[in-house]
Amino acid sequence: MLSLRDYLDHVAGRDCAFGRLDCAVLMADWLVVCGFDDPMPDRRGTYTTERAYRAAIRSEGGIVASCRHRFARIGLASTAQPSAGDVALVLAPFAIRNGRPLCRPTGAIVGPSGRTALLAWPRGVVMARLPVLAAWSASRG
Repeated sequence: MLSLRDYLDHVAGRDCAFGRLDCAVLMADWLVVCGFDDPMPDRRGTYTTERAYRAAIRSEGGIVASCRHRFARIGLASTAQPSAGDVALVLAPFAIRNGRPLCRPTGAIVGPSGRTALLAWPRGVVMARLPVLAAWSASRG
């Protein structure tokens, strides 16, 4: 099994692309590395644009509802105290309007020291302290 650091190093070297490496795939692939069933087997290969991705998420009631359903299906429990290796939805900035950041829920992986790892488009991973909206324990303990 890859360590979280090795997984993130691997991801950091790949180009981001909807359906291949986006925030949902980031979390799903990590969970597979951790030994869980794929939480999104029915979605892989079904979208290649942001518009199609957003439509898929909306069809499931939004990203929080989608994650809750999909992660529960593979045996993850929600947690109020996420630790390194857990998956989470964080409130991440994506643009600036009138000098203020616009934020939206984004899939991430909890890293050390309370920071979360998320994608930096078009390529790479960043670690940042962002508000956690929801988290799920990836521990098999």
